[in-house]
Amino acid sequence: MREVNINKRSLLIHGKGGKDREVYMGKTVAKELNRWVKKRGVFPYEDKLFITNQGLGLKKRGLCQIIERLAKKAKIQGVRCSAHTLRHTFATNFIRNGGDVFSLQKLLGHSDIQTCMIYVHMGGKQLQEAQLQFSPVDRMYRW
Repeated sequence: MREVNINKRSLLIHGKGGKDREVYMGKTVAKELNRWVKKRGVFPYEDKLFITNQGLGLKKRGLCQIIERLAKKAKIQGVRCSAHTLRHTFATNFIRNGGDVFSLQKLLGHSDIQTCMIYVHMGGKQLQEAQLQFSPVDRMYRW
């Protein structure tokens, strides 16, 4: 698991096209990830962070099944619930909570900022609030 550094709170992600990127996690995720590593123990496939009950590396389909099961348990209906949906939700909330599009681009691993803009579908009210909060002119002239 050389891709995981809990002390630094970072993960090395292997993206499409062989592009690697480092992403970071908050304290809560790092704590839970540390708990998971201790709980899962040592298996022959030590290089895999998430494993099945048999100790084999978790595959994409297994992750999809987990997401589907959790969506059903949470009684989420009428909307698509997938890994891509979670990625999209993360991106949208990152921007809504004050994150910038350039940092988001790096986190998502997009080489072109325009690709990242797909995730940034802020509505008029959120855009207005952002303008009011971060207006450079208003910051220069504090009334």
